[in-house]
Amino acid sequence: MPTFPALVGTLAQTLSGHSAHVVDIAEPAPGFLDIEFRASPPAGGWRPGHEIQIMVTSTQARRYTAYRATRHDRLCILVALDADGPGTAWIRRLGRGEDVTLVAAKHRPLRLPPAPRLILGDGSALGTIDAYARGVPSSTVALEAAPSSVAALRERWPQYQFLPAHPEPGSAIQAWLEEAVADGRLDGIHGALLLGHAGSLQRQRRMLVGHGLLDRRAVTTKPYWATGRAGL
Repeated sequence: MPTFPALVGTLAQTLSGHSAHVVDIAEPAPGFLDIEFRASPPAGGWRPGHEIQIMVTSTQARRYTAYRATRHDRLCILVALDADGPGTAWIRRLGRGEDVTLVAAKHRPLRLPPAPRLILGDGSALGTIDAYARGVPSSTVALEAAPSSVAALRERWPQYQFLPAHPEPGSAIQAWLEEAVADGRLDGIHGALLLGHAGSLQRQRRMLVGHGLLDRRAVTTKPYWATGRAGL
């Protein structure tokens, strides 16, 4: 969970803070929360893919990506609860009807690689992936998640491939990627968006570039966590 001096937190809330109300909390799958906020929008309004920070204290915040923006003042985030830390404990305690402060500037979308594109990630990146893959049928999307959540995730998002995660982060996706490269499934992709576990992203990029499927410049990576360190 990002930590900063109290003065910095106060300044961020003054310049980019938005009062928010928790409208609803649902559990789309074991280990995941879908949280809807009503919040005053920044310049340009809320957009899918909008990066926000939820202030936990005056010196701590949680970072998330909005995967839906249903009205000018409504946005939703998907939260993976598999991390074991104070930030996850805090979000578990968050309830309907509570008020929080969101810190967000005008939306700046990710630099997306060319389409058709491959999108890989894990549960921590599901919100971001859905924000950018929705409405792009040419995307090939594969994610790994806790085995207990896979069935419900497949039912909610049947257009994505959910793989039961192995104990080693990224190994389920890596095995899928090796098979997909070998059988030519990915021969038509023009770019890749790789999200989630930092070490896994590097292995995936090396494979895609090393096998000549993509130029390094056609691969966008965004790490969300690393082994032994959460909340990048």
